[in-house]
Amino acid sequence: MALTHRIVVPVLTACIAVSVSSAQAQIPDTFTNLKVFPRDIKKQELVGAMRSFSMALGVRCDHCHMEDEVTHENDWASDAKDAKKIAREMMKMSGEVNSILAKSIGSMRPDPLQVRCVTCHHGLVKPETLEQVLTASLNLAGTDSTLAKYERLRGKYYGAAAYDFSEWSLISIAENIAKDPGKADAALALLATNLTYYPESAGTYARIAETYLVKGDRETAIANFDKALALAPEDPWLKRRVEKVKAGN
Repeated sequence: MALTHRIVVPVLTACIAVSVSSAQAQIPDTFTNLKVFPRDIKKQELVGAMRSFSMALGVRCDHCHMEDEVTHENDWASDAKDAKKIAREMMKMSGEVNSILAKSIGSMRPDPLQVRCVTCHHGLVKPETLEQVLTASLNLAGTDSTLAKYERLRGKYYGAAAYDFSEWSLISIAENIAKDPGKADAALALLATNLTYYPESAGTYARIAETYLVKGDRETAIANFDKALALAPEDPWLKRRVEKVKAGN
């Protein structure tokens, strides 16, 4: 199966940009053990593909390639690391997906979409959403650790595409968490954190209100609904919801 780097999606491999010059110096002019890339691929194209993988996942060459502990030279042909084997399978999968996309929507637009590493990874080795990360942390480590993790992730990745730190992200996560009444307090903690970044978020106050309803505290729920309505007085859904709750429905 002949693929180029243009049709590769979530791939666990390659060299980060800062190390490309030294890595390129090690790379031979001819290659062995190529199982997905074309056997006649040019060195410049291969290095370019490695660079794109690197930046998409935020990794270096030794993520997939064995590196000598003394010389720091890579054994490019070695298949000792599972990450390299996974990379090959992901390359094959992305090629199949892009082939399907080209056939299904190619006639509808001149530039059919192509999935690439960055499509899912966005600079992360493991392409998880913020909700997946925080929910797993909540289940394993509790509320305080989860809030601390959120702050660390926000400090490191805010402004990048890795995670969604927009106003509605924690609102959505809190809504899903609060489906388990036993986690309502954790949901409220996430929403309180959201207010530190979005203090005039009507959506956050509305979700706080809904969470207090889950806890059976109707009075506090109505107080937070009123705060939400004060911030978004023309929101038709919110007005109907507040009227319904105040009517006891």
